[in-house]
Amino acid sequence: MIFPTDYRYVGVADESRPGDPIYFSTRYLIYFGDEVVIYEVEPQPGEGFMRMVRSMRPIAGGSEILVYPEKVYTRDRTRLIELATALCRGTVNTVIYQGSDEHLTFVHQPDPSAITEIEVLDVVPPRPSWLVSVIEDLDGAGLFGDLTLKFKSRILDLSRFEGEGVYFPCTASGLGRSLDRDRVDVDDPLIVGCDVSKEVFMDVYPGKSFRFINTCPLSNDLLEPAGPFITRCCRSERTGIRRSGGHLGVVVHWGDGAPKIAEAIRCLGEELKRG
Repeated sequence: MIFPTDYRYVGVADESRPGDPIYFSTRYLIYFGDEVVIYEVEPQPGEGFMRMVRSMRPIAGGSEILVYPEKVYTRDRTRLIELATALCRGTVNTVIYQGSDEHLTFVHQPDPSAITEIEVLDVVPPRPSWLVSVIEDLDGAGLFGDLTLKFKSRILDLSRFEGEGVYFPCTASGLGRSLDRDRVDVDDPLIVGCDVSKEVFMDVYPGKSFRFINTCPLSNDLLEPAGPFITRCCRSERTGIRRSGGHLGVVVHWGDGAPKIAEAIRCLGEELKRG
């Protein structure tokens, strides 16, 4: 797959003029002549903004190229790869896109495997999942377009554990009894929550027998990651880049807002690139 990392590497020409210099950062040239042709170009080394051409190699042309008819957000690499994958049929192996700023880019021989899927591990209720909602908004705003990421939600619904003698961490869940509101007045209660919930119960009811289901994605098999992931934890010492189940991911604090979540995903994306 050839997909320029930035549209500043893509030049455009309406006519072929051999011998003319090109802008120093140009690595690809789209020629709109009798037929559209895309060239890979290498400028001569030197100084100045305009350089002579050292080499010029055709990548695709004519019926191999489809010019997408609508303007797109050219920095959303995931969407453009997926779109090009769907459009490349028959002889077409390259799609040219234009952004709202009139700049052009293209995807040649799109490869969906270049997209990294990030699992979003969270629990509900409250509904909707805070982490999923924030990431959907951030992704929709184009904050991760250059990282070639896509997100897959994996949600643990705590309502599956509702029943007699069950206690959840807090009232916010809206489920049955909770440790922050109700007295635990039954024998051998079932505590559904994270390690903090367990410790709170043991502090308030020392010596009382209980059963425990750990719902923290970092500490249970119910949401064990199957690939790169992001999740939340109420322990600040667990936040940051870490591995779980052998997979690289990032942990944000339970109360983190959009800026912190965006920063965490960008850190994970860069870490995955290096690794």
